Amino acid sequence: MYNFKINENFSVALTQLFDAFHKPELLSQWIAPASLHVVQVVCDFKEGGKYRIVMEDTSGNRYALAGEYTRIRRNDQLMFSWAWEETSAERVVTSVDIQFEQLADDTTDIILIHSGFANETIKEQHYSEWINCLQKLSKIRFD
Repeated sequence: MYNFKINENFSVALTQLFDAFHKPELLSQWIAPASLHVVQVVCDFKEGGKYRIVMEDTSGNRYALAGEYTRIRRNDQLMFSWAWEETSAERVVTSVDIQFEQLADDTTDIILIHSGFANETIKEQHYSEWINCLQKLSKIRFD
């Protein structure tokens, strides 16, 4: 199995950054890579709770991502499964583990590990998409 690790620093308070990973109104601003945009976010934010995110491209094609929260430690760690809904019989489920660390009042570091990929190509694709999404996250406005 293949995995990757991203260490990223954000100029935002820890609680706000943690919220951006589960509150629909915040997730919808950054979780879609490239030119996709989010059209629906449904979250049952508790351990064992499910989430589903629907994205749309400029041609109207929709892509759905779904998973389950497996560990929630408020402002410290968030773990969840990750699977693209497909029509094929082989639905690949991977795992995301994000650790949060407050470095200062308005500076937070995350370590994101995404694991369980079947090959290098799919791993690299997801790595690039996460980088794109995290760049979007760094630009959202928290009220």
